Amino acid sequence: MSQGKVLLFSAGGLRLGVFLAEVGRLLVEDLLTPVPFSHPAMAGLMLAGDDGPVPVFDMRGLVGTTLAPHAPGATVALFPTAKGPVGLRLDTLLGTIATYEPLSESAAEALLDQAPDAVRSTLSNAARTPEGVFSFFSPDAFLARVGL
Repeated sequence: MSQGKVLLFSAGGLRLGVFLAEVGRLLVEDLLTPVPFSHPAMAGLMLAGDDGPVPVFDMRGLVGTTLAPHAPGATVALFPTAKGPVGLRLDTLLGTIATYEPLSESAAEALLDQAPDAVRSTLSNAARTPEGVFSFFSPDAFLARVGL
């Protein structure tokens, strides 16, 4: 009972999925330039070819975890916006899936209730794969949460 291919990943300690159609592209994180006085979830700016400098965010910054610099090589998912792409650092890229079973409304609510308050608004619904459950990540809700 799937409704499109999903990119599975972990970020901020959560197992998440996002519809592949919402992802502009995936990049390997290169050197990030810190931005003083920026949002706590902003890891820095990264040069992304023709896209120029792209802001890269980290879910851990929403829950108050101090962002440690990642070694270059982490995966960054770029999400298109009207102002240009915005990156999200993925802790672990878990792959793509084409089939999953949506959780019941009550089971999805129970899973989402376990997420930290600061990130709960970025999640919508949940599903099960043979490897376990995941919450759907909403790029639009995340961008709104960080003020973009």
